[in-house]
Amino acid sequence: MKFLARLASGDIALWCAFWLIGTPLAIVWDASGACMVAGCGVQEPFMAGFIIVLFALSSIAVTFVSVAIWRSASNYKREAWWQWPLAIGAKLCATFSGLAAAASFLAVLYFGFLFIYARVAYF
Repeated sequence: MKFLARLASGDIALWCAFWLIGTPLAIVWDASGACMVAGCGVQEPFMAGFIIVLFALSSIAVTFVSVAIWRSASNYKREAWWQWPLAIGAKLCATFSGLAAAASFLAVLYFGFLFIYARVAYF
């Protein structure tokens, strides 16, 4: 819990938040989203549900980590001229990823509720 509190407040180094936490999480989010769109040859309903839940949970986590990366970039020490573009690039990446993940999560919720409503209403 202490690590999550430090991450949320931006006390973790920018390189750690971006490369060690954000990038692997983004890969999981991208892979599960691509698997949902492409199908990945999944025939079992349990596996399809697992992929949808993985995508929804990683969407929440990407949004949280995007805020953490933004805060880490704000706390980033900019002593050399080349550190300014790194911090700005990290903020742009965090903004785009966070908004895309939040919109994806809302879409999963919306279509999930539509699916449940269609099952219940026409049963």
